[in-house]
Amino acid sequence: MYYQASPTPSLDRFHLDGPRDININGIDFPISWGFLEDENSSDLRCDVEILNHKAIKEQRTFHQNDILLLDITVYDLGENVDINLLNDGSFQEKTINGVQGIFKNESATESSGLVKNTHPRYYFDYVVDGKIVMVQCDKLNVINEIV
Repeated sequence: MYYQASPTPSLDRFHLDGPRDININGIDFPISWGFLEDENSSDLRCDVEILNHKAIKEQRTFHQNDILLLDITVYDLGENVDINLLNDGSFQEKTINGVQGIFKNESATESSGLVKNTHPRYYFDYVVDGKIVMVQCDKLNVINEIV
């Protein structure tokens, strides 16, 4: 008997989540295949203060493996603010898929067991419907899919 590989990995066999929409603080985000949500991230909803505004913060973290990260945080301020107020000088203005925001990339070093990996990490922050959205990911193309 010969084993014939399937062109698409079986989601059940590897317990990987398929593509899906995740709602974070009232905004839907498309999460691509293979990203697993951190079990504790759905509990990260709290009242905070940002830019001298009271806000409701909700944060979700996803991993594709022990090293690759996707983190989305949404602050519900109830009113639009200038996203440049969050710029500490390390961000540049950028538009992704018609959404204007601030963007930066820097090196991140992650360890998994004995393996140490240094790779780029990308950040894109923007305002929509009175909410500040902060996305960070190790793959720029994932940010392009989400925004």
